[in-house]
Amino acid sequence: MKRIILAAMVMAIAAALLAVNSLSVIAQEEGQYATEMGQTKICAPWSKAWDVSDGQWYYDWYRWCVDPSLYDPAYESSWYTEQGGTGWGDQVNLCPGSGSCTMSPGVGMRMSVP
Repeated sequence: MKRIILAAMVMAIAAALLAVNSLSVIAQEEGQYATEMGQTKICAPWSKAWDVSDGQWYYDWYRWCVDPSLYDPAYESSWYTEQGGTGWGDQVNLCPGSGSCTMSPGVGMRMSVP
């Protein structure tokens, strides 16, 4: 049992190191990852985190960053998120397959079937 746990831990560490190495190679080759002038911070591309507010979709921009001069990128705890701007999407449709169920502030849920 100890050998299985040890083997799993070694594989997980190896996979994490390989992933970090792959990210740095991709970053250098494709320029996808941002490094700020005068800093050694490495950041992944921006992503959107979607949520619902007042019956409408909205999103927050974020990206994962790490400073390899201070922390080891192989450790998940070394990474942090930077927040960007926000934006709004369409009204929420809770029943896309069977018609339209939308939420509106102050009105509640409305359902219409084609």
